Amino acid sequence: MWRVLGFFVLAVLLASVLGHVPIVGGLFRNTGILGILVASALISAALTRLGDYLMQGRKLRSELRSLEAVGNAHNHGKIGTLYLTRGRARGALGHLEQAARGESEVPEWHYRLGLARLATRDVAGALGAFERCVALEEEHAYGSAMMRRAESLHRLGRHDEALAVLALQERNHGPSPEVAFRRGLALRALRRRAEARAAFDEVGALARRATHYQRRSAALWALRASFVRFV
Repeated sequence: MWRVLGFFVLAVLLASVLGHVPIVGGLFRNTGILGILVASALISAALTRLGDYLMQGRKLRSELRSLEAVGNAHNHGKIGTLYLTRGRARGALGHLEQAARGESEVPEWHYRLGLARLATRDVAGALGAFERCVALEEEHAYGSAMMRRAESLHRLGRHDEALAVLALQERNHGPSPEVAFRRGLALRALRRRAEARAAFDEVGALARRATHYQRRSAALWALRASFVRFV
């Protein structure tokens, strides 16, 4: 009873606050109970997200305790991967470095270490990790390691090398919106503007031909290409 009443009061207060927000305020000022219902839906969605976040946090802590019980290189790699997949790249770094040192023949740890270093803006370190990964297994993560290697080269200003890696990626996996987009960026940095515009145009054409399960990511690459095409 008190929970329901408290929820209703919170919804009324939220609707009142949102009534002063530009553009959407009219919905909450002029529609009475509808505005309260919308506010209730927003609160419910926020509480659901909070509950999911707290549950994931408890699950993460449980998994970490289990893995930390045996602190070998393999478990450090798993711990680092857990941190990384939850957006905590800095927390992942030390564990993935230990994994890459302790199991240096495992390409996955070098790949994950590269991702963590990219996320923390250590691009040179990321490139070293990706190069070690592809030296062990060129097609690791279905070519994603090669793609991140090209991205790192571009971000370091080594655009010709990035183009060579992208050409290899395209030869191995065929054309893709991301390859065309990154080729456009490298060509533009080399002041080959006509070729760059053609590459950005190709992104849209490839996105339109994408398979169903690729359409969302392809559309995002096409959107990015449309923003940078004339810059």
